[in-house]
Amino acid sequence: MLKPARRILLLRASIILALLACACHRGAAPPLTDPGPSGPETAAAAAKTLDLSPEQRRAIKIDPVGTFPFLVEAETVGTISFDEDPAIIQAESTLITAAANFEMSRKELLRVQSLGEANGIAPKELEGAIAAGQTAAAALKTARDAVRALGKTDAEIDHMVATGHFDSPGSEGHTTWVVANVTETDSPQVRAGETIRLKVPAYPDHWYAGRVSRVYSTIDLNTHRLTVRARVEDPKGQLRPGMLATVAIRTGDPVQSLAVPTTAVVREGDGSMITWITTDQRHFVERSLTLGLEREGRYQVLSGLKANDLAVTEGGVFLSNLLEAPPSD
Repeated sequence: MLKPARRILLLRASIILALLACACHRGAAPPLTDPGPSGPETAAAAAKTLDLSPEQRRAIKIDPVGTFPFLVEAETVGTISFDEDPAIIQAESTLITAAANFEMSRKELLRVQSLGEANGIAPKELEGAIAAGQTAAAALKTARDAVRALGKTDAEIDHMVATGHFDSPGSEGHTTWVVANVTETDSPQVRAGETIRLKVPAYPDHWYAGRVSRVYSTIDLNTHRLTVRARVEDPKGQLRPGMLATVAIRTGDPVQSLAVPTTAVVREGDGSMITWITTDQRHFVERSLTLGLEREGRYQVLSGLKANDLAVTEGGVFLSNLLEAPPSD
């Protein structure tokens, strides 16, 4: 049997060994485990979900995602213009003058040739008439090319040459003109007769409808843009020459695509676009979007939603603010 003093010493040694074992256990590296669904990514995703109370749900509007026909357009900058381009007026005037000179030289050559040397016409005079005719023909060709480069067709040019009158249509009724400069990449899709829309800073909430009347035939060497002239409906006479305009020219058939109202989209601080969706109108999840065209208060949705998803079309900003700073009970 152990003596009391020896028993106390053994007890103390056991306590010291136990304390050392605990210290070693705390300093050891924890075992490697798979974080599974409780990892940081899942926590971030969970933070994008909201559970609204009945009172909070009354502050939002929910609609199913549908489709909308988006027009394919080329958007550019234009200027409200006078009834006709001064360059076209000058070119047409030169054309009519060149046509008249050519006709006079043609008649003179026929006269000289009909008289001939038997009637006292010297060979030098005949040569002069031939040279004058050739000069007039070259001038007429140059004038035709200049007018053609400004968008006139050969039929319109032939009509002006035959009648001796300008082909400038001018404004009719409540219409005006706009000159737009289309990028070189969009130029193959722009044709006379296509519809356009435009708005000016003076009336930013109103779009004016019009139609392309003339597509010029050359690309500007400095800007690499194609000039287009279009007639625009202006029933109230609000547009004035010199006004800058945003011009959208239709370049293709409408595209039926998923769409949401612009009020359904929330721009995040990093510039990304999101919306809020729900399946039970109680739990709401943030969804990132890729957007395309914008038309008549709607965004084209390229990715992030599917047809008939229930999206928050009004109140999305409220939900985003609620996510950032949830109200306390």
